[in-house]
Amino acid sequence: MRLTRSRPQAAAAAGTAPAPARTAGTARTAEGNRAALALAGVLTVPVAVLLWRSAYGPLAVLPALGPVWLGWWGLRWCRPERVARQAAVRALSQAVQIKDHYTRGHGERVGLAAVLIARELGLDEERTETLRCAGVLHDIGKLGVPAGLLCKAGPLTPAERRVMERHPEHGAEIVRGLDFLGEARAAVLHHHERMDGTGYPRGLAGAQIPEAARIVAVADAFDAMTSTRCYRPGRPVAAALEELERCAGTQFDPRMVAALGRALSRHGWPFAEVSGARAAAPPPTGRRSTAQAAGARIDGVAV
Repeated sequence: MRLTRSRPQAAAAAGTAPAPARTAGTARTAEGNRAALALAGVLTVPVAVLLWRSAYGPLAVLPALGPVWLGWWGLRWCRPERVARQAAVRALSQAVQIKDHYTRGHGERVGLAAVLIARELGLDEERTETLRCAGVLHDIGKLGVPAGLLCKAGPLTPAERRVMERHPEHGAEIVRGLDFLGEARAAVLHHHERMDGTGYPRGLAGAQIPEAARIVAVADAFDAMTSTRCYRPGRPVAAALEELERCAGTQFDPRMVAALGRALSRHGWPFAEVSGARAAAPPPTGRRSTAQAAGARIDGVAV
């Protein structure tokens, strides 16, 4: 199994390269391009009819319709509003990282893993982009958790753990009005549910858990295990996959776990050489992670 790949290569394979900023001028240009494309489509129709009726037959229509279809597809994925939405998602993600810098980059990596799973499942590009956003924003609810609790030294009390476990509900409330996120909002709320029904916040089980949430749950746990933390080095990719397979069926959807494994065997994981190579640093005085206090386990997965 090829476990590593350069970051640009893997990002390109997953289609998650950041989009460049666009100005009002380029937005007007995009609108003009749409009008030109519509005009081209109208003009192409009679040409296509003539070619269809010609001696060359129906296959002669393809050279006329092909470029129009490609133009429509390209403009669909270069819309100014899509760029604005991506900027909004990045801004929310950065807000979480500012509050809890120990998870810096976690959301983006979860988004990348979610994209790899979605592509392996054969989901369309629009839904894949929604799942990337779900991964990036899955922990947005930590904005509603007191900073002192996120950084608390020592074990969490049962009451404090209940407060921590409310972050999915806080997150769902934050993104509730962002209609463009679609099913990503359900993933934010339910990414800590378990297949056996013992998760939170609703205790959903099996197919009751939205598919997007099942994808993000696997992506989240994978990055948690392979990322180096202040108290331990990241696990190798192969070891993290073994742990996911061990918990498949009880905690994770086996279908999502298998999809991630297949995707990683082809594309690798661009952060493996960083997260797995660094030695564990001793925890700073007074700083204890939530995972450490819970016996170095998150929802049943040893991290």
